[in-house]
Amino acid sequence: MKLKILVVFISLLILSCNSKPNRVENDLYNCMIDSLSKEEKAKTILIIREFEEHLIKEGILESSAPISYWKFYEKIAKTNTYEFNNNFNFFKKVEFLDRDDPSDIHGMIDCSNQIFLTEKYKESRLFEFTQEMESLRKHKVTPVIMAKTTIKFLKKEDFELDYYRFITLGFIEKYNNK
Repeated sequence: MKLKILVVFISLLILSCNSKPNRVENDLYNCMIDSLSKEEKAKTILIIREFEEHLIKEGILESSAPISYWKFYEKIAKTNTYEFNNNFNFFKKVEFLDRDDPSDIHGMIDCSNQIFLTEKYKESRLFEFTQEMESLRKHKVTPVIMAKTTIKFLKKEDFELDYYRFITLGFIEKYNNK
């Protein structure tokens, strides 16, 4: 029996060592997702999937593959244009997440703020990317500038993380050309 437990433990250890390192972006995404109720989480994940499918159908994204998100930014950066229309209304569909009582989001804010104080965050590509985006706020920031900055600081592999795909969906919705 002890041998079986030891084998299972070693197997889990090997699997965890071979998996992707725990990145700060995963921690931040988990702060958001973990702050939701079970029902909100399920509904939000469904809406995210539906939005992604809509963007694929409209030709804004090629597919749900991480590389498709990278190519989205790359296309904007290369063509110097952002001319995408979508009628999905992502922000409207997730309005149920709005909290009447600001104290309801303290957990998520505290969780995120704790991450922002860590060395792990300060040594991350996300930190460099965020610093660059903050420096751009002094100027008129367009979707093209944001796309160029994104492909300058992030790698294709970064879009394997839910965090960056979620941020991209928000970017698409925010700069919608309805």
